[in-house]
Amino acid sequence: MAGKSEADDGAWPALGGEGANVYEVIFREMEDAVFLVDVERTDGGYEFVFRRNNAAHRRRTGLSEDELRGQTPRGLLGDEQGAAVAANYRRCVERQEAIEYEETLELPGGRSDWETKLTPVMADGRVTQLVGVGRDITERKAQQRAFERTARRFETVLETMTEAAFLKDTNGRYRLMNQACRDLLGVGDTAFDELTDEDLFPPETAERARADDRRVIETGERIEVEERIPTTEGETVRLTRKSPVYGDDGEVTAVCGVSTDITAQKRREEELRRLTERFELAVEGANIGVWDWDMKTDAVEFNENWARMLGHSLDDIDPHLDAWESRVHPDDIESASDALEAHIAGESEYYETEHRMRTADGDWKWIRDVGEIVERDADGEPVRAVGIHLDIDDRKQYERTLERQRDSLEVLNQIVRHDVRNALQFVLEYGELLDGHVGEEGEAYRRRIVQAGREAIDITRTAGDVTRVLLRSETCHAPVAVRPVLEEQIADLRASHEHAVVSVEGALPDVEVRADDMLESVFRNVLTNAVVHNDEDVPEVTVSASADDETVRVRIADNGPGIPDDQKERVFREGEKGLESEGSGLGLYLVRTLVERYGGDVRVADNDPEGSVFTVELRRDG
Repeated sequence: MAGKSEADDGAWPALGGEGANVYEVIFREMEDAVFLVDVERTDGGYEFVFRRNNAAHRRRTGLSEDELRGQTPRGLLGDEQGAAVAANYRRCVERQEAIEYEETLELPGGRSDWETKLTPVMADGRVTQLVGVGRDITERKAQQRAFERTARRFETVLETMTEAAFLKDTNGRYRLMNQACRDLLGVGDTAFDELTDEDLFPPETAERARADDRRVIETGERIEVEERIPTTEGETVRLTRKSPVYGDDGEVTAVCGVSTDITAQKRREEELRRLTERFELAVEGANIGVWDWDMKTDAVEFNENWARMLGHSLDDIDPHLDAWESRVHPDDIESASDALEAHIAGESEYYETEHRMRTADGDWKWIRDVGEIVERDADGEPVRAVGIHLDIDDRKQYERTLERQRDSLEVLNQIVRHDVRNALQFVLEYGELLDGHVGEEGEAYRRRIVQAGREAIDITRTAGDVTRVLLRSETCHAPVAVRPVLEEQIADLRASHEHAVVSVEGALPDVEVRADDMLESVFRNVLTNAVVHNDEDVPEVTVSASADDETVRVRIADNGPGIPDDQKERVFREGEKGLESEGSGLGLYLVRTLVERYGGDVRVADNDPEGSVFTVELRRDG
């Protein structure tokens, strides 16, 4: 310090000698970031110039003393940030008293949050310097922001949860209700404050609720009660969980409750009880055979229906497992035994099989046999099993009839798809050959013949597709690339309807969906529908598609007459025809049937300014 006055050194001009040295040591060694700012009065107000900073300030900000000294806030921090800093300095100078504030600064050491205290240094009645003490609160602010985010999320969850949540103080006054609770009790967003159960419920209900609250408060227990609560929409059954809320002193300060509406559940339980009673009556009075098997001795107790189902009286049946085994069809005994062994081994929840059994007159009757092991010994070995016999002979005969009809339908499908279509193709080709060989009046008829032939071929194709869907007993999906299938159907539409304008908007996504070989029928029917049912001289069809991680959406828009709102859902029903349609009414029914089998969705909306937009949503593969 030799050769300089205290004022020139910029340290502590108001002190001298030992006092200044003490403050200098404190300045240097403080853990908080300390900086010194010179204050000069100017015509325009004040000029602030940084003089020095301590080691803690340099470490936290990344600013050396040389980098700091002589800089103004704007010069050091930029216009926007510097102006905000200077405004706080000006406030301290004008008040001539210490001020505290929080600020966020972009410094060489990075972006950080600060809690800053400015203390003015007075000389001759004016502020000549500011001593700043900054505390880095970046971590605390981050924690605070995280807490606030969590609080907002909690509040969002609380307000959107379907369960009614509430908080009551120890005097029974409501202090908090979420939206579900307010809706349940029919109170406003703020009107619940200071309300008690006595204000909301009949005396008996309120007293029960208050008694439950006192139990939680006095014992500190978490309780669960089932209660009936009258609401604006009638009485509901609710499962309410109440828990104590503790203060800092460890005392219970409130009761937190979450109430779930179990009215529907209780209704189902009651329905199940009545259904069980009815089932027991049905077993008693209906033709259901019951068996009870002692798996240690192979003794079996059969009921009268079990024997009557096979044309016997109970006296004719030996109460032993042999009575069953000896009557099962030789071709079915192995599969029935395998099903039983799988259940004994724990590989299936129930023993269940369908097999034929010999009746008293020597015929074979189909039986559905269902059972379960109901008792095991200490070693896990089965001890007892109980089950039933159901007569499914009529069902099996019906299935055989359906199979024959299925075969007949397959033959009919072959005739429609091949013979009828081939004949129509001849009609269409001869009609095309007549082009230029008939007069003006005949030309109009020729065109109608060609158009009718094309529509008839489309109908046979759709009818064939519907038949194929009906004939498939199982749904087998595989990855199918959307773009080539859609492009092929667009090309076919352009070729078969040359007067229509078919355009593709944007690129078609090169992705795969879960479908099968009939996906082409979905696009063909929607595209054809957009042209055939269009009343414009030049039908216009626009195709676009998009894809996200889970779904592919194909949008087919037209400029036709549109579909009234009350018809939008009906057009997808079997046999439902559009306005003035001469089609089969199967095309859009087939579309929805296939798309739903693929796990997707199809819908229709109004196009802008006119026409309809069909959107087909399909699940992406994988």
